[in-house]
Amino acid sequence: MYHMTVYSENGEVLIDQAVEAATDAAAKQEAHRLLQEKGYETKPHRVFHRTGRLVMFKPHQFDTKTSKATI
Repeated sequence: MYHMTVYSENGEVLIDQAVEAATDAAAKQEAHRLLQEKGYETKPHRVFHRTGRLVMFKPHQFDTKTSKATI
């Protein structure tokens, strides 16, 4: 069992759901499919195994001058 969380630029949770997959590779593939389906490929996101192992991660991008998200 895996879990995916997707955030907006201001930290709002856009997706917070379980991802059914047997392997890390299958979880990544399913997560990419869900991201594309919702148009969230560029949004900050993470996918992790139920044991806490991080499988996929895209962090927020910040402008170092303004300290604001740039996505």
